[in-house]
Amino acid sequence: MVNHQQLKKPGFSLLELSLIMFIMMILLGFSLPRFSSLIENQLQLETLKLAHLIDELRLQAILNGENHKLIFNTQKSEYTVLTSKADQPQQYSPHSRFKKPISIQPPVELAAVSRLENADENYQFAGRKITFDKIFGQQFQILIDSSGFVDLFTLRLKDKQNQLSLSVVNIMGKMVIGKETPL
Repeated sequence: MVNHQQLKKPGFSLLELSLIMFIMMILLGFSLPRFSSLIENQLQLETLKLAHLIDELRLQAILNGENHKLIFNTQKSEYTVLTSKADQPQQYSPHSRFKKPISIQPPVELAAVSRLENADENYQFAGRKITFDKIFGQQFQILIDSSGFVDLFTLRLKDKQNQLSLSVVNIMGKMVIGKETPL
């Protein structure tokens, strides 16, 4: 006589395996749109990250009596944060939290920056508009002084399909994020 306990081998039946695969396919179907939206939103995340940094530096400038300088390098798609004390405005050193240049994460890159040029480098209330782009690969600086005033400028970030702009539209640091026409 054969015992049924001896015939049954450990493992999964075809029905159990099919059920597990069906459940995994449903979970995968729900998660794929979320993963693709993370990739699509990388441009938006980088833009918001820069806006948050400018807000944070402006607040630090007011609270700590510091001046900040953001130096953008369009060719390398990176930026550096420098700090100086209000009593020594010409002596800038790397910011305590951002000691190294910060790279903009691919596939996003810094396309161009427009700002108003002014004879007085400490304050930028009016002047002629100048643009730095990837072709020239120049560095340029944006100042945030200890009173919280921010230079007026527009950053353009792009990925393979889209372009977003981040503009500081008044000296008090009000920012506007706008979608640009596709490249």
